[in-house]
Order: sequence, then structure tokens, then C-alpha cells
Amino acid sequence: MQQRHQPGRDVIARAAGEGGYVFVLAPNQTPTIDAFTVEKLVGLKPDDPFQVTPGHRVNTVFAALFNAMGFYPLIYAALLIPAARSDKLPAWPFVATSVFLGAYALIPYMALWSPKDPPQQLPPPKEELEGWSRLYMKGAETPVLPALLTAGAAFFTFQMATAGGEAWLAFLKLFDQSRLVHATTIDFCLCTLLAPFWMSNDAEGRGWEQRGTLVPLLSLLPLVGPAIYLLLRPKTDLSS
Repeated sequence: MQQRHQPGRDVIARAAGEGGYVFVLAPNQTPTIDAFTVEKLVGLKPDDPFQVTPGHRVNTVFAALFNAMGFYPLIYAALLIPAARSDKLPAWPFVATSVFLGAYALIPYMALWSPKDPPQQLPPPKEELEGWSRLYMKGAETPVLPALLTAGAAFFTFQMATAGGEAWLAFLKLFDQSRLVHATTIDFCLCTLLAPFWMSNDAEGRGWEQRGTLVPLLSLLPLVGPAIYLLLRPKTDLSS
């Protein structure tokens, strides 16, 4: 097995810089609309209490992007946790925090991560997937959960792609004005930018023979590509 490398420091530095930019310099012209948008998307506000515009609705592109971002923590959990399950620096606290902070929670882990010598056994043995606390990781080693992730990722990506020119123009305007939209969009880009390394690292650890051709191709598909990778990669034999 070839020795695995650390993620590019320039990529990590760029990602950290963009994270700092989001929290300090990102536009923040619409805090009231941002608060309403979050509450609307999570189902807490059926109507617009601020009457920003008559019949105000959340932008279609951003609604799909917001929902799509919910899949990246699940994907990164399946990519990072198996290879770090006996490390002194566990991945799961960073992955759990990424549910709220996205890539900005993962960047510190990625900056501190170094490949194990000898490498962690991948896929993990069946015995290490027993118990309720490992139920998600066990599901990730079956075709079912990755298939559900792929379907969900494809659905929201399709929604963004087919939202129409008017919705996209409105989204670009929001990107220039709204810290929520700005930060979420950059977060999505960071998660997409960082995924190819961890797909390749996981594929190498699992000895996937097709990693040299399929991982680069899947890396070209934001969100959907990593989900498909989880579906195709070699998995733990869970048969009794």
C-alpha cells in the first residue's frame, strides 16, 4: 500500500482564510431577512412576520443549497471517522460540530491530521461496528445508506440546477447582501474543495482498485460525487 499524504497545506490555509473572511468581512446587510430565512427553512415560521415583501418566500436556489448542506456532515462522517477511530485526535467531535458550522468545524481537524503508521484498517472490521453508537457507521458500510445519501444529494442538486434564471439572479443578489447566503455558499464550496483528498485517502486505505480513475471523476461532481463514492467503495463484510 502506498503511503498516504497529508492534505495540501495551501488548501487548508486557503480554506481557513476563507472561513475567517466569512466571520469578519462577509456582507451583512440583511440580518432580519437572514433570521427569518433560517426559521422558515427549519419550519419555525410559516409566515413572514417582518413583511419584507408581500408574499415573501425563501429563494429557491438557496433553499436547495441550505438543505443540500445537511448531507455534507453525513458524508464526511463516513469518510473521516473510520480512518480515525483509534487516533488520539478523534474525528467525531469535529464532524458533529460541522452540522452547525460546516467546513469551518472540519478545518482544524484537517490541519492537525496526519496519516497513521501503520495505516488504520479499512474498511473497519465487523466487530468494531457493533452497538447503537456505531449504527450510522455500520449503515455507511452497506449500500442502503449511501444510496439514500446519493438520492438526496441528487434531488437538491437538481433543484438548484433547474431553479431558473430569475431565481439565480435573485440568489446572486442575496450573495452580495446576506451573510447567511454568503457564508453557506462558501461553506458548500469549501466542503466540495476538501472532499477529493478524503475520498482518495479513504479509497487508498480500502485498497480500491478503481480509485485512480473513478475518484478524480467523482471529484468533479459537487456533493453527488462523494455520495456516489460511498456507494461504490469497498465495504465491511457484514454477513454472519
